[in-house]
Amino acid sequence: MFLTDFISSLNKADFIKPILTNRNLIVEVKLKSTESYFLEFSSKGSSVLASCPQKVDFVIEGGKQDLEEMIKNNISMKQLISFGSISIKGSYRDFLKLDALIKLA
Repeated sequence: MFLTDFISSLNKADFIKPILTNRNLIVEVKLKSTESYFLEFSSKGSSVLASCPQKVDFVIEGGKQDLEEMIKNNISMKQLISFGSISIKGSYRDFLKLDALIKLA
């Protein structure tokens, strides 16, 4: 699965840890088929959560193909938003942090 590959590449890169402050960032990746995945980013490492957390900081919703292309860095999150292929909910600060993580992975 593309999300587990993304998480493992983040955990291997030591230069990413300074971006991830002590605050945990919980991201929900919601596929159009109503399937959701929850990712946690922190300075201690990134992971895919097994269950739904109590609080979600950022939500990305879109088709599987679009999300996979974004995670593989073939197209940017900003472009997909402008095309209307994905939608996001959350703060601009979290958007910038997640966008940087995707580009650096």
